[in-house]
Amino acid sequence: MDYLDPYFLITVIIAIFIILYAYWRKKIDLSAVIASGTVGFLVLFSLGDNWSLIYLILVFFGVGNFITKYKYPIKKKYRVAEGVRTFRNVFGNGGAATIFSMLFFITQLPFFLLGLLGAMATACADTFATEIGQAHEKNPRLITTLKRVKVGRSGAVSLYGLIAALIGAAIISAIPLFLGKKWAILFIGTLAGFLGCVVDSFIGATIEREKLDKHMTNFIATTSGGLIAILLGNYLGIFI
Repeated sequence: MDYLDPYFLITVIIAIFIILYAYWRKKIDLSAVIASGTVGFLVLFSLGDNWSLIYLILVFFGVGNFITKYKYPIKKKYRVAEGVRTFRNVFGNGGAATIFSMLFFITQLPFFLLGLLGAMATACADTFATEIGQAHEKNPRLITTLKRVKVGRSGAVSLYGLIAALIGAAIISAIPLFLGKKWAILFIGTLAGFLGCVVDSFIGATIEREKLDKHMTNFIATTSGGLIAILLGNYLGIFI
């Protein structure tokens, strides 16, 4: 990898700017700044010549912060509006992606790049589902029983949220297309991200309140999304 490549240097500058801007706008606290920088460093240098896939994380960070503003007064009214993010949020959304990237660095097996894609597609799908679903659906249904529950209940789903999850997963999964990857990657990432989001809802509806917090739930879900992407890629014989 050429560390003096102007595109690489520009990407590093963009990453630093995004993190500092989020901190300046009080979207994240200092712990999240440190955690985000650590995740970015580990992923960027683990990817080697595939460093451009760091945009899977950068785009998620950007659109994730943007979508939280969507109908914010309504979410604030229901007391489900997202507050300042901490290192726990970074762990929940970016921990699995970091692990998949490091596994790729150690093994150089290309399917771990699909794990990175599936993990970030899941993170974006879950963020979109939560932020848009809570803004539109006043009486969502619990995914395990389909009973009506309050807005903000872990494991609650709605049609708005499910559609938003597909959109969020597709946004991240479309990035490899701009990097010259196969169109099938869009399908793999979108499906993996959506199913990973469903896993998140099932965990939220069952064991989250008793044994896990939402950040650990996110970590398990993003890991699941990554593994699903790997399985799909191996089944179809398609890799990034």
